[in-house]
Amino acid sequence: MARGEEIVELARQSLGVKYVWGGNSLTSGIDCSGLVQQVFKAYGIALPRVTYDQINVGYSVQPNKLRPGDLVFFDTDRKRSGPDHVGIYIGGGKFIHAPRPGDKVKISSLAEGYYMDRWMGGRRVPGVSASASSGGGEALEVAPKLDAHELAEAYGMSYAFFKSQPELWKMLNKAVEGQWTGQKFQAEVKNSSWWKNHSSSLRQAQVLAKTDPATYKATIEAARVMARQMAVQAGAILSEANVNKLAGNLVHLDWNEAQVANFLGQYVKFGADKTLGGLAGQAANAIKREAYGLGIAISDQAVLNNAQYLVRGLTTMEKISGSLRQQAAGLYPAFAEQIKAGANIQDLAQPYVQVLAQELQLPETDIDAFSPKIKAALNRAGPDGQPSPMNLNDFTQVVRNDPGWRRTPSTAERTMNIGRQVLRDMGLVS
Repeated sequence: MARGEEIVELARQSLGVKYVWGGNSLTSGIDCSGLVQQVFKAYGIALPRVTYDQINVGYSVQPNKLRPGDLVFFDTDRKRSGPDHVGIYIGGGKFIHAPRPGDKVKISSLAEGYYMDRWMGGRRVPGVSASASSGGGEALEVAPKLDAHELAEAYGMSYAFFKSQPELWKMLNKAVEGQWTGQKFQAEVKNSSWWKNHSSSLRQAQVLAKTDPATYKATIEAARVMARQMAVQAGAILSEANVNKLAGNLVHLDWNEAQVANFLGQYVKFGADKTLGGLAGQAANAIKREAYGLGIAISDQAVLNNAQYLVRGLTTMEKISGSLRQQAAGLYPAFAEQIKAGANIQDLAQPYVQVLAQELQLPETDIDAFSPKIKAALNRAGPDGQPSPMNLNDFTQVVRNDPGWRRTPSTAERTMNIGRQVLRDMGLVS
């Protein structure tokens, strides 16, 4: 009967031998199941060649009951069910194996997260005796328990993180006591309140904060810089507290563009000069131009409200424009259909603007649809009470009835010419 330590010692002699798929040489090249088969063969123990068959030899051994010379099996190829990797347990929570192409025969720890997650089971091969130091016979060498620090690292987290979460801290202690496998621990973690009540991004951030505080701090600072840039682009004015809040949500909750926009839109405000910046400023200018073109007087508060809704993604310029056109159609009922079809009231008022400018000798740039005479002409009601815009001849007469018309230079000159003609006709002047 071979001693487990003897099997381990022979396997150690192959440390550094390159991995060769299907290889059977303990000195020039070998794969995982070949290493196991050839080492045991040297002690007269015949084992099948492949891992899928080797796991059927002997009987099952729990992780905390392993002893040198036992076989340990793993499922490393998730595309196929069943064991596809095997090693020889050497004691102390370690095993020797030929991992993969490009690697060499080496010693690894069962506590490594990769192997804990892929653990399939341990097997004791008939014909291998217990450690002589254990007192002979079949007494077992109990694998030394891994402490909480080792297990925490093996699970991809830190001891400090587990300690910061009472529920997980209690779970870690149970895992240490029971030497849980990676699968069992992960299943328990995913069933915890901490896992269920926190998003994936928040869980990752909490782990990072305790596992790698420097990286976490740098991540938060980068998010703060990004938060300020986003605020400028949106036209939002953020306090330091809100910068920190947005940065935290970017890191902890992995906010998307819509969530960021909704947050920033709440802090779109006028600057000292009553203007807006960024996207909000662009929206405000577009809203003002649209309202002016439609002959609507719009307040600063209405502009601000619409700009905020636009930044937050609660409305669009198309919807804002549609609302303004509805208002304009109500203000200028005679032109309602044209306005709804896309007409601009300032364009429709242009003939009246030209008459008023010409008759009162004013620059056209000083006159628009907001001028009282033009607004009255556009909204005049006919004899039947229905909207009926004033024709240009009537509008011209209305303008000439204005006292200002008589004071224009051309009107005064025409009056003088008429007076001279009357005097000449009377023979009072030559």
